[in-house]
Amino acid sequence: MLSIGFTVKAGTDAVAVGVRPGPILMPTAQAADKTGMISRVLAGAHNFAGEDDDVLPICTPSGWLVLVGLGEADGQNAARLRRIGGNLFQTLAEDGIKHLDVALDLDPSETAEVAYGMRLRAWRPAAHYRSKPDPETVWTLVSASLVTRDPVACETSFGPLAARATAADLARDLVVAPANELTPDAFVKRLQDLGEQGIDVEDVDLRRHRLPLLQAVGQGSSHPPRLVVLRWMGGRDKDRPIVLVGKGITFDAGGLSIKPAEDMEEMKGDMAGAAAVAGAVYAAALRRARVNVVGVLAIAENMPSGTAGRPGDVVVGHAGLSVEIIDADAEGRLILADALSFAAERFKPRLMIDLATLTGAVEVALGHHRAGLFCSDDLLAESLLAAGEAEEEPLWRLPLTEVYDEALKSAVADLRNCVWEDGPDALHAARFLQHFVPEQVPWAHIDIAGVSEAEEDGPLGPEGATGFGIRLLDHLVADGSKG
Repeated sequence: MLSIGFTVKAGTDAVAVGVRPGPILMPTAQAADKTGMISRVLAGAHNFAGEDDDVLPICTPSGWLVLVGLGEADGQNAARLRRIGGNLFQTLAEDGIKHLDVALDLDPSETAEVAYGMRLRAWRPAAHYRSKPDPETVWTLVSASLVTRDPVACETSFGPLAARATAADLARDLVVAPANELTPDAFVKRLQDLGEQGIDVEDVDLRRHRLPLLQAVGQGSSHPPRLVVLRWMGGRDKDRPIVLVGKGITFDAGGLSIKPAEDMEEMKGDMAGAAAVAGAVYAAALRRARVNVVGVLAIAENMPSGTAGRPGDVVVGHAGLSVEIIDADAEGRLILADALSFAAERFKPRLMIDLATLTGAVEVALGHHRAGLFCSDDLLAESLLAAGEAEEEPLWRLPLTEVYDEALKSAVADLRNCVWEDGPDALHAARFLQHFVPEQVPWAHIDIAGVSEAEEDGPLGPEGATGFGIRLLDHLVADGSKG
């Protein structure tokens, strides 16, 4: 983890200074340009234009100076500032610099956003999966001091942002963990550590609370399914909670409807929804948010075996609705159905949101830049869309209507779990889930199948696990705590 501070300490290896398009040197950059070296460099041939994705290290007689493009002052916003911080870290991570002073002459709140971007970009998979470090990927930058005229105000602004970054680290670590390490039991043990922050962690007795669909999905594995409840009760006792529900398939082989071998190794990440929910509750606890937040994580391994459920089986879920299982590889909607029904009955939520890497269809429709949003309540949808844009975890609202009910009809049960021969799977899956949510509960389903992992490096994270959903959910929770 990159160490962030807001007071300068001795032993710096480099200083980053700000430049706006023009080029226009910010005050600290002007002070550092006593010999005119920066001006001469900027007058030469290079690609640095002072835009907010530009970073240019230069060697001066007094040491390394890093020019950081800030873009136009009138276009400054939180998202741009975070990308500036992320790009700065990415550029210097492997350059041999251990400690960096960042003096961009920004306001304290703006400086905090730059620091947040640096923290988000500084995550990488745990080193313990290698016998020894890869010398080509060793990051040397371990700490940064951000210079600001008001360190106390900056630290105050950075506090909740740091909580989100720490929570995102947790979720990313969970998603990259191999399935032989992160079994359902091991997942539960990892969650127990959240109790140190005041989160109540409950390992629910599946038989006592009757969660047959979750059990049906996990019965083919030697690792039994689990349901975990995480409670952060920072609000008043009488306040109904925000409930977050996450799909936690620690490995998805497809059950008896087994997946093709190609890319099956990626199915260790089919628990990204549960990881994001755990992260969102963790972020609320780290911030000591004055709101009640409950996370419900449905955890299972979907494996083929002699004890696995069969296509054609009929199972009566927690809500009392019978489901004909057409395809054992459409398992996520089954475990979510029980988890949503359980959560609604037990916690009487003021609103409920589930996250899941649910369908390939949403990835086909939206690609890798937006998650699919299905929502029963317009106000909740507007809040989620706004939170997604603010946190650069964008959503796209898709239809959720009863027109899909005809296709979900079963000849032998109340519902069937999927409809391959007729229409869009992501829309059918969302409508299937809606049958397990009481009508009076504002509810949203977010399908993160296309965004839970990045195909290439970006300004806020490397290739791989993204932790998508934590930032937008915590943004929504923070707004909720103000109401």
